[in-house]
Amino acid sequence: NGNGQLLFHLKKDMAFFKEKTLHNIVVMGFSTYLSLPEKFRPLPDRINIILWDKATSLDCLPGCITFSDFNACLNFVQILRKEFEIYVSGGMSIYKLFKPYYDQVFVTKVEAEDSDACAFFPNLDEDENFEVAAIFPQQEDNGYKTMLYRYVRKENK
Repeated sequence: NGNGQLLFHLKKDMAFFKEKTLHNIVVMGFSTYLSLPEKFRPLPDRINIILWDKATSLDCLPGCITFSDFNACLNFVQILRKEFEIYVSGGMSIYKLFKPYYDQVFVTKVEAEDSDACAFFPNLDEDENFEVAAIFPQQEDNGYKTMLYRYVRKENK
């Protein structure tokens, strides 16, 4: 929604996110970083990279690596991807900036509508560069029906 918070609180989805990102790298914008509960800021046991236009140094947020320039951030994560998996975790503008560099994307789809939704992940079903590689069984997550999709860039199957 408009204040940087998630529309749905999905416990199983959050557990999946934690499992995938643990001991790897998460890249997010400053608003997404601020939306994390303080006790999880920065996300523990992960390298937290924050792309923030007001970053004044690489370490201006405690426990994080900060960049004010997308290209510098991109160059940095492209070096690190040799040793770590990189997970782009929002928000909308960060997803769009990194989209040309995604090899695979995990998307949780929720059977629900929310009139407060104002930011959206790009619809990969309509993107000719991606295809569905896997659909995981539907599950109930905190009262919602969800399905997890794994998309891959077509040339990286």
